[in-house]
Amino acid sequence: MKLLRRIGQVAVVISAVLLGAVSTAQAEEFPERSIEFIAGYGPGGGHDTMLRMMAKIIQEEKIVDSSINVVNKPGGAGASSLGYLNSHVGDGHYLMAATSSFITTPLATNIGLNYKDFTPIARLGIDPTILVVPARSPIQSLDDIKSSERVLNVAGGGRGQIEHIATIMVSDALDKELNFIPFQGDGEVATAVLSGQVDFAMINPGAVSEFLKSGRLRAIAISTEERAQAFPELPTFKEQGYDVIASVFRGVVAAKDIPSEAKNYLVDMVEKVQETSAWKKDYLEPNGIVPGYLGPEDFRSYLEKTNELYEKTLTRLGLIGG
Repeated sequence: MKLLRRIGQVAVVISAVLLGAVSTAQAEEFPERSIEFIAGYGPGGGHDTMLRMMAKIIQEEKIVDSSINVVNKPGGAGASSLGYLNSHVGDGHYLMAATSSFITTPLATNIGLNYKDFTPIARLGIDPTILVVPARSPIQSLDDIKSSERVLNVAGGGRGQIEHIATIMVSDALDKELNFIPFQGDGEVATAVLSGQVDFAMINPGAVSEFLKSGRLRAIAISTEERAQAFPELPTFKEQGYDVIASVFRGVVAAKDIPSEAKNYLVDMVEKVQETSAWKKDYLEPNGIVPGYLGPEDFRSYLEKTNELYEKTLTRLGLIGG
């Protein structure tokens, strides 16, 4: 009996060792198949452009051996891609582009999901907003806007978008009433300010960089924490005494509850991508995006703060319930 008991004990130990070895081997096998990059908008859009550049750099720089497939899941201002990624809870083989719609769509629509239902991987950069005036405008500074005797007209993207939010922040900071006029797309906004239809515009710098270089437009301030390398002479709002920080983030998130091995793999892969010179030269600079990498935990905190800002502002605008 003692011998049988001893044999049984040995068998239990061997089984535990074997199971541990299998578990370790499975953990080391990630990824088990190709990784899918999910763009919430159609080909050629911001999500698609970012992810395809990431996939290109990963392949050319041999950052990982896994194959990368970029898929487009447009619809519902990003709602379709959110639902698609959420259908893969626990599976680390999916990585989705996340920009402002990652926050605003769950706030404005009843999709039953929000930023907390996903795993933050990294913020890769930010699209700042700049305040521009026509070259012939008498406005030379933010103080000129503040001291204007009339309500000034401001062009920007649609209601509730970052340009609208930034305009409200400028209005509050300057204690000055402003009339925001929404336009469809940066092209219309640029045309409005160039033609003098409005007094100034809040817009992505990449959309008006050529007009700034040619002298047809003049930039007054940028909404970043510090001056942007692409516009070293352009002071921030904060430098001029007004606390206005507003930008669209560009990041990536994974499904909820993915294994730690998968999360570490994705974080490492994305971090290596943004460290390459190709990322700066072929993606950030051509698209007017300010570098702003944040790892998973800092990105999580950033999302919390951004959600608070958007929720407060969209409620104030009456776009969501209070």
